[in-house]
Amino acid sequence: MLKARLSNGLFILGIDAKNVKRLQEGKPIVLSLAALGGTDDLMIMYGNTLGDIKAELESASGEALPQPTEVNIQ
Repeated sequence: MLKARLSNGLFILGIDAKNVKRLQEGKPIVLSLAALGGTDDLMIMYGNTLGDIKAELESASGEALPQPTEVNIQ
């Protein structure tokens, strides 16, 4: 995985085929952004649909989550 933070504050995470395979196997990737000057952690998950991801997160956390929304990626 490639991790970086640009001078404008943008975090960059690049994942390769090995990371994608891991995600498809149901193994989320959790990263601490502290090494890049952030203060939070980030979780990357994969699912066939947003509903699948929501259901997995609700099952793991025991908490209801809001309906997922599509995000336009630039």
